[in-house]
Amino acid sequence: MSSPTKQPSGFRQDGNTLVDSPVITGQYMRVVPLAQNPLREMDIAADSAAALDAPPEVVDHYKNLIDQAEKLFGAHHYREYHFVYSLSDHVAHFGLEHHESNDSRVDERGMVNPGKRLLFAGLLPHEYVHSWNGKYRRPADLSTPDYEKPMQTDLLWVYEGLTSYLGDLLTARSGIRTPEEARDQLASIAADLDHRSGRVWRNLQDTADGVPDMQGAPRQWDSWRRPLDYYDEDVLNWLWVDTIIRQQTQGKKSIDDFCHLFHGGQSGPPEVKAYTFDDVVNALNQVTAYDWRGFWTERLTNHGPGAPLGGVTNSGWKIVYDDTRSSLMKTREEERNTIDASYSIGLYLRDDGSLVDTIEGMTAAAAGIGPGMRVVAVNGRRFTADVLRDALKAGKSSSQPLELLVENTDYYKTYKLDYHGGEKYPHLVRDDSKPDMLSDIIKPR
Repeated sequence: MSSPTKQPSGFRQDGNTLVDSPVITGQYMRVVPLAQNPLREMDIAADSAAALDAPPEVVDHYKNLIDQAEKLFGAHHYREYHFVYSLSDHVAHFGLEHHESNDSRVDERGMVNPGKRLLFAGLLPHEYVHSWNGKYRRPADLSTPDYEKPMQTDLLWVYEGLTSYLGDLLTARSGIRTPEEARDQLASIAADLDHRSGRVWRNLQDTADGVPDMQGAPRQWDSWRRPLDYYDEDVLNWLWVDTIIRQQTQGKKSIDDFCHLFHGGQSGPPEVKAYTFDDVVNALNQVTAYDWRGFWTERLTNHGPGAPLGGVTNSGWKIVYDDTRSSLMKTREEERNTIDASYSIGLYLRDDGSLVDTIEGMTAAAAGIGPGMRVVAVNGRRFTADVLRDALKAGKSSSQPLELLVENTDYYKTYKLDYHGGEKYPHLVRDDSKPDMLSDIIKPR
């Protein structure tokens, strides 16, 4: 099917609004109305007509997203809103927020393939939240008057971190993720950050301050260098905030009350209300009195050990590791052609054995294995993902070391790893000694 070019309402406004209004067109397009008064719709362009034929329940989930976001924030700050969505294997893939739209791009079959839908589930909710958190409420140091004044990124733990938490929350509340998938996503984030070796030298605040220099950094040495952790780590931190609010108010208030206060007000056209660190602290204290300044100072400057798991444990759940991959992790490996042995021997590999990253302090890195090398064989047999997994499993009942033949440029070396813990993958399980806050947090309103 085809359709004329779609453009958000801001396209018809002055030049300042024009730069914030992307345009989408293509041979194969579909316009999906989500809500009226004001208009909310998806404007989708794809590489093929088949890619546009998403199941009806997928569209229903995005309709739910509109409803759940309105309930979360209590108001909206746009005249109309467009999900400008590209489904293509021939464009760069990303999500970019605008006040009255978002420019989001995924694989051609991102809406019709269940595995790809699972991988991209959080993208549109995340970018939609930015209309409130990032565009309407914006850090003062990111609210520059023109394109010549440099922006300061120290409050990205709110701009992106809170958006990541609220985006994941709405992904679950709208049904885009099932409750189990939402827990798997949280477990994955928690496990990844709990194994972030670079936190011993670099704090979370520095990952936000340093973003201009590290935005396009390669995947190698990610764990030691620390990537853009203010996204995922602040999912954990804002979950912690949510649980503290609930505890302090005996369940009468939650992060929803903060969103109503901080992002709500009167619905209307786009505007910018800048804020500072003090404004965030003051708003949290209006929801419930607590040492929020001390909480955030500690969260932003500490070096661990381990990830900030207070919100996970407060919410009545805990992280465990076993030899079963969640559907999320299995799908990630299959779609990205990778093998994730991060939580066993500390290796993250491509399916050809190339090492993308190692985790300092864990078995493989301690033996001298690092990014840029390639695993050629496991216990004398040519490397495949199944061969590695079988060897990890067999090592639990064997005293023999795990032998990896590794290629490093023109050189080969056998590394013997004294590891017998088997495969390890993260999951959340209930802690029955505590109330189940998490299920209440992610249930629809």
